[in-house]
Amino acid sequence: MTATAPAGEALAPAKKLGLLGVMLPGLAQIAPAFNLFFTTGLIASLAGASVPLVFLISTVGFLATGLALAQFSSVYPSSGSFLTYISRTFGARVGTATGVITIVGYMITFAGIYIYVGDYIVTTVFQVTGTHTALTIVTTIIYGVIVTVPVILGLQFGVRVTVVLYLIEVVVLLIITFAVLFQGGTEGLSSAAFAWPHGTEASNIFLAFSLAVVAFGGFEASAPLAEETANPRRNVPIALVGSVVISGLIYTLGSWAMVAAFGNDGAALAKDGNPFATAGAAFLHVGGVVMVPFLAAIFLISVTSSYIAANTQTARVLFAGGRGGLWPRGLAATSARFKTPWAAAIAFVAPSIVVGVIAAIVSDPGSAVGFLPSFGIFGVVVMYTVTNVALFVQYFRFRARGIRKNPFLWLVVPVIGVAVLAIPIWGNLRPGQEGPAAWLPLCSVLLIVVGIVYTIVLSIARPKALAAAPALLEGAESVETDPVPPTR
Repeated sequence: MTATAPAGEALAPAKKLGLLGVMLPGLAQIAPAFNLFFTTGLIASLAGASVPLVFLISTVGFLATGLALAQFSSVYPSSGSFLTYISRTFGARVGTATGVITIVGYMITFAGIYIYVGDYIVTTVFQVTGTHTALTIVTTIIYGVIVTVPVILGLQFGVRVTVVLYLIEVVVLLIITFAVLFQGGTEGLSSAAFAWPHGTEASNIFLAFSLAVVAFGGFEASAPLAEETANPRRNVPIALVGSVVISGLIYTLGSWAMVAAFGNDGAALAKDGNPFATAGAAFLHVGGVVMVPFLAAIFLISVTSSYIAANTQTARVLFAGGRGGLWPRGLAATSARFKTPWAAAIAFVAPSIVVGVIAAIVSDPGSAVGFLPSFGIFGVVVMYTVTNVALFVQYFRFRARGIRKNPFLWLVVPVIGVAVLAIPIWGNLRPGQEGPAAWLPLCSVLLIVVGIVYTIVLSIARPKALAAAPALLEGAESVETDPVPPTR
């Protein structure tokens, strides 16, 4: 049996999450193993041996956006997350447009990664060679079902699976990292990894920085779990900031170990297709025959953990939007048994699979994997940017009503966040890109247009929904203690 959540009603699991339970989904969605395995070499190709510096700077910069979301979540703990924050500041129209842009962006991003994982399983696990598009598509669909089921079975179950998978990948990463660092790498540890590069590498470091910023995508997974978290005004902000700090440390130390393992030679690191396997084999004294398949399993664990966390997060945002009437109310349907937004979970995964399958058929899995995530992540960065701006504006609105907030956290921090996020935004919009990337500026603009057009149509078809949405998005606990209650 299922039910549709009444307006303003919160999700009510039998047992609410504690601090660790709400933090793990954000940590898991970042997927440190996935990002370190496959971005370290790319960053090295641009910034040379300064990969740890790039990750360190991005950690400090992205912490600004984490702090911005933390301030909002301390005031409006809601499954609506950024949708609630933006709507309470700029109104439901801006919130709806941003929500559509973000959710569609996530669907497109994960469409590419779904196909990548399906192709990876076929070629690496099953070791199929030659043309295998059909098998990749079937594997992708099956995998999509696998990462959706835990979200439907219950929050506690999904979080437990996420915790186990995340801990496995982190333990393996840390073992390899400290094995390299404690042995001093190939030529000894050097501070050169944290020095600003010279020449061409210096001009490329901002492109490398864009890759590092994207690696933090998904840290906000804790925010939509506010209605299912004990003491959300304390635990959710800590979880948001903690996700960035912990992941930043793993990225910085892990990339430093890789640079040291390759003798502080960024070019050699960039040329290695699987640097962690190379480093693990050399410094753990384990043969590559064992290390390569072992790390392939860790990769799948990392991606699976990330997907479960992403599906958990986004399903809550879709649920809140359905509850508020910003999209079909059927998305607010909950399972009578598990108390989970099952309809929203399926509605997020299914379109991603469809988009990925179509892209793989029209072009090929490799092209789909290269283009879709670069395109889709733009929608997520737009959400981060608008949320930072919203915090800045909300400071003055609160002040006008006599509500005092920390000016550093509510004014300076969001400005830093916007400055950092301008880098990946420019990465998508800049003209003169080559190959499929030449379509990124047009596609990114069209993504924004989709959000605007949807909002215009909704304002004509269901104006009352837009008028009431800021209050309906919040959920019961947020409404009860809202410092400036919206009109219902």
